[in-house]
Amino acid sequence: MATPKLHRVPLIQQLAVMQQASEANLKFAGLPRGTLRGTVVDVDDPESRGRVRVIFDDFDPNIPEVSGAGEASKPREGEAPDASHWIDVSPAFKGKQPKGLVGKRVNIAASNGQYQYAVLQDVVYDPQLLATGKNIDMPNNSSMTRLPVYSSGDLPPASAENVGCLIIEDGGFDGMQWLSVCLKRSGGYTWVNLIDRLHIHDSQVNDSRGDAEGTVNDDTHATT
Repeated sequence: MATPKLHRVPLIQQLAVMQQASEANLKFAGLPRGTLRGTVVDVDDPESRGRVRVIFDDFDPNIPEVSGAGEASKPREGEAPDASHWIDVSPAFKGKQPKGLVGKRVNIAASNGQYQYAVLQDVVYDPQLLATGKNIDMPNNSSMTRLPVYSSGDLPPASAENVGCLIIEDGGFDGMQWLSVCLKRSGGYTWVNLIDRLHIHDSQVNDSRGDAEGTVNDDTHATT
């Protein structure tokens, strides 16, 4: 009778699974998983990379551990913690977050389950959670969005699947960049450029027959 290979023995397989689970528990014990929340306390990034410093909810005594649970929803014990490190933002940009973001609670992604690799996401609006402790207004700003840039002639296909997609066309009309959205037009689909200038009819001159539908003098006024 042939001796079975060890990796096929059920007991060995179970022990291997237990070992993997044990190593995972040791690796992530006490580390955050998924999305975190925190309060922004500083946006004055010394390197102008759009980063922020926060106080994580997990360490904030002003944030109850459980909402609406009587004794369990009392504020956490302990002193106010120090602010976090400078947290990266996605998408990255040059500059600083608006000062209005200070004091707002935000969602934060814990990359690889570690605080030091946290990435700022968006503003949180949860008045029920903080109803007993703070008066929170509706957020007046949120995280930045960066549109993809496509060279003119290399845009994605104008199709039903892409209706509503918003992009930047580089090198379009007059060699400039244009904000474009895919829309249905005349039974088909096309990329429509969004004009960033206010076009007005400043005056209209009558022709020799008094017809005001003739020559039109147009002025354009830049808005950007």
